Amino acid sequence: MPIVPSSLFLAVFCLICAVFFTSFLVRLMIRVAVLDHPGHRSAHERPTPKGGGVGVMASFFVLFPILHLVTGQPVLSAPVILTALATALLAGVSWLDDLYQWPPSIKFAAQCLAAVLVVVGGNSLPLPPAWGGAVVGAVLSMLWLVFITNAINFMDGLNGLISGSLATGGLILALIAPAFGVPDLLWSSLLLCACLCGFLPFNYPKARIFLGDVGSQGCGLLAGASALHIAHVTPLPSGWLLGPCLLFPLIYDVLFTLVRRKLAGHSLVQAHRGHLYQVLHRSGINPALITLAEWGFVAWGALVALYTAPMPLIPGLASALGLLLLPQLLWTGFAALQTRRHPIGPW
Repeated sequence: MPIVPSSLFLAVFCLICAVFFTSFLVRLMIRVAVLDHPGHRSAHERPTPKGGGVGVMASFFVLFPILHLVTGQPVLSAPVILTALATALLAGVSWLDDLYQWPPSIKFAAQCLAAVLVVVGGNSLPLPPAWGGAVVGAVLSMLWLVFITNAINFMDGLNGLISGSLATGGLILALIAPAFGVPDLLWSSLLLCACLCGFLPFNYPKARIFLGDVGSQGCGLLAGASALHIAHVTPLPSGWLLGPCLLFPLIYDVLFTLVRRKLAGHSLVQAHRGHLYQVLHRSGINPALITLAEWGFVAWGALVALYTAPMPLIPGLASALGLLLLPQLLWTGFAALQTRRHPIGPW
């Protein structure tokens, strides 16, 4: 539906409000001061408030229905309602976990339930019958949501890395969503980007507060659900790659670390400092530069997605993997070379 100038003005006004409302709530959470005390795997050296994600998620939920109404998009549809419920559930459980340090099993159960709600709402991979059809697509979609939610949570360990990467991805997605046949993601992507931009000055380059699990997991679920929506709706043969391409820097770091630790005989569930961004930080690289590099990788993923989207399925997937892996392999090689020059002990 075309947006008239008055509606466009109101939509932009909502985005501006999102930035300032998030900033207000983040300042409030700094005063609440639920502290994250540094541990052996922390990048910070002094107790720092966490829960900045409360401001991000609260602003998103308050302004999302208003923005949808202003831009003429449905608010009371099953996908919107169930995805909102799933995100609210996961964000709420994650905030309580931030407060009380619950067992991981409770958080995992909340992730699984949230994934089920998103898929039941209609966001799932549209696999053809020869590949298993709707049932296999639903299972793979739930596994994807749980994985990407945890991956984004694992990567939230350096100032601005996750908030800036997701803000960059949200802005890019808004710009290219119409080209991929998903114009309905334009305003919601801009809204999440605006909320994260309201938080980012408090976290990068110096951290006065962290997102916390409430922010990283809530935003992670929204990112994963958006990727599923793109795969479900896009008319482009390889347009489904857009979500994974934007999230690939985070996916690669997590998968590379898990495989490397498994081959080394280390526990996969034990807390560690072996992610590539952690290794580079420990070797003496400026954390602000590491974060900027990760933002750049997100932008590269968007270019890869634009290039491969018109290609048939198999050539598109092969081309995307090759192009996405190239900078990540160089990044990995740089980390290996850096740790030889500045040893940090076992990864």
